[in-house]
Amino acid sequence: MKKAIILKSILSLALIGVLFSGCEREESIKATPIFELEPESTDPLDVYLKEEFRDPYGSVIIYKFVDRYIAANRFAVPPRREVVRPVAELIKQAWIEPYNKASDQGEAFLKTYFPGEIVILGSPLFNGDGTITLGIADSGVRVTLTQANDYAPGNTAWIVQTFRTLHHEFAHIVDQNFNFDVEAFYNISGDDYTSPGTWTQENLGSAISRGMVTPYGTSAVGEDFAELIAYIITTDPAVFEATYITPEDCTGQGQDCLDRNKGRERIQEKYDVVVKYMKEDVGIDLLTLRDEFLNSIN
Repeated sequence: MKKAIILKSILSLALIGVLFSGCEREESIKATPIFELEPESTDPLDVYLKEEFRDPYGSVIIYKFVDRYIAANRFAVPPRREVVRPVAELIKQAWIEPYNKASDQGEAFLKTYFPGEIVILGSPLFNGDGTITLGIADSGVRVTLTQANDYAPGNTAWIVQTFRTLHHEFAHIVDQNFNFDVEAFYNISGDDYTSPGTWTQENLGSAISRGMVTPYGTSAVGEDFAELIAYIITTDPAVFEATYITPEDCTGQGQDCLDRNKGRERIQEKYDVVVKYMKEDVGIDLLTLRDEFLNSIN
C-alpha cells in the first residue's frame, strides 16, 4: 500500500515537456501561496509587488535568482529591473482585471485560482536540445513568463505574444481545477492530432485543416484546448472569424482549400464547446474576457 501511495505521488508530479515555442505543464495540485521565510523587503519594487499581488491574490512575483526555477540543462537571462514593474502592471491590466470583469464571482475567482507564484524571466528558456520554451504552468501553482526583456512601451506585438502565452498557461490551470471534458474535443478531432514531437512540421493551413488554430494546438487535446482559449481572448473577433471560421471560396482551389473549410467547421464546434464550458462550468464569460483584454491593450 505504501509503495502504491508513493508511486501515485510520483506520477502526479510528472512533467509534460513541450518543445520549441511551446509550453510546459504539470498535473493539478491545489494552488497555494508559497512565501519565503525571510524579512520583508523594503525595496519599493518589492513593496509594490507585495501590495498588488501577494496581499490581494496570494501570488509572489519572482524576478531574482531565476536559475532556482529552471532545470540544470537549461538557461535563461534574468529580467532587467526596469522592466519588472511595467510587466507586473500589464499582468494586472491584461490578465487580472479582464478576469475580474468576466467572472460571475468578480475578484473572488482569481483570489482562489490565481497562481501562487509568477516567475519572470528576461529571455525564453533555452533547452539543452536547441529548442526554446515560452511558458510553463506548474501544477496550478506557478506560471513562468518569459522574454520580459523584450518589453517596450507600445510594443503591442510583444504584449499579444506574451499574454497569449499567459492566457494559454492559465487555461491549463482552469482545466486542472474544473476538469474540461476532453472527449468533447476528441469527438470532433480525435484522429487529427499529430504524434508527439511532429507538430513543428505543421503550418497554419494544415493546422486549420485539422481543426486547430495553431500548429502547436495539433500536438495534444489539452494544447488544442489551451490554444483555442488563448486565441479567442487575444484575437480581434473579426480577425478570428475571417481566419478560423469563415469558409474560403474554393473555386478552382483544390482539395486543400476544401480541407481547410472542413477544419473551420470543427473549429466552430470547439469554439461553441469552450465558450459554453467557460460560462457554465467555470463562471467566466469568455467573450467578455476577450473584449476586456483587447480594450486593455488598446
